[in-house]
Amino acid sequence: MTELKMDDPTQWVVPTTADELSAFVFSGRELREYDLSGRDFAGAELGGGVFHQVDLRGSKLTGADLREATLVECKLDGCDLAGANLHQTAIIDCGLAQVNLRGARMTGTKLSKVIAPGLDLRDTDQRISVFIDCDLRGALLPGATLERTVFLRCEFAGADFRGLRFEGVTLYEADLREVLLDGVEFERCAMIKTTLAGMKLTGMRAPHAQFTDADLEGCDLSEADLRNANFKGAKLGGASLVNATANNALFVEADLRGVDLRGAKLSQAIFIDANLEQANCAGATMYQAIFHRAKCRQATFVTANLIYADFSQADLSGADFSAAQMFRAKLHNVDDRDALIPNRAVALGTDPELAAAENWRPEF
Repeated sequence: MTELKMDDPTQWVVPTTADELSAFVFSGRELREYDLSGRDFAGAELGGGVFHQVDLRGSKLTGADLREATLVECKLDGCDLAGANLHQTAIIDCGLAQVNLRGARMTGTKLSKVIAPGLDLRDTDQRISVFIDCDLRGALLPGATLERTVFLRCEFAGADFRGLRFEGVTLYEADLREVLLDGVEFERCAMIKTTLAGMKLTGMRAPHAQFTDADLEGCDLSEADLRNANFKGAKLGGASLVNATANNALFVEADLRGVDLRGAKLSQAIFIDANLEQANCAGATMYQAIFHRAKCRQATFVTANLIYADFSQADLSGADFSAAQMFRAKLHNVDDRDALIPNRAVALGTDPELAAAENWRPEF
């Protein structure tokens, strides 16, 4: 019986061409600690390959097939991967500074702890891809397809997102204050703990977006489309939502102190436990909006549409409701000290039976 002999790794020759590299990977060999920098591997077939601490700096891998490959602690700085196939590729602890990935297929790609300032991601297909703890400062993304893509704790300072349509994308703990966002749309996106404070986002489209615990202080969202958006726990102090459309939006526990909501469409919006101190809601449409326990001290509701709005247990002290439409608006158990409510007669006052139930305490 012939004895099987294993291939001796010490006899492996470092590949220098695309064909040699393809054959190396096809044989099932792992590339470990090889210096492949500055070489031309354009069009190489590297699907399923394993690269560990490989130096590919400055190499040409245009059009290469890296499907389901794994790259760990590799150096890819300055590498040209334009048009490459990175479907379900895993890139971990790698350097990708100034890498060209323009037009690459990155569906299901996973990048973790990647240092990639200046990364060119224009025209890439990034559906269902995941970026975790990545440095994407100065990254270029115009023309990219972003659908159900996930960015967790990534750095984006100086990145270019202009004209992008984010669909079902998750941005967690992202600071976007230094990102170019002209013409960006956030459709059904989750922007949890994201920072957009002070940014000018006039007319931005973000229907069904989740801004949970986001920092939007001083942000200009006038005329924005925020239908069904969720601002639970968000900071919107001093922000402008003038003429914004935010019907059915959630502002539960949100900080809206001094917010400008003039002319905003907020029908059936929910402001439970929100802070609207000194907010300007003049002319806003708040039909059937809910303000349970909201702090509305010194807020302005002049000429606002508050028909069927519910202010149960809200603090309305010092608020101005002059010329507001308040037919069947609910003022149950509110604090209305020094409030100006000329149309109180068409509103509903405190429900005594409900108040008795709310204030009931056991005798023992």
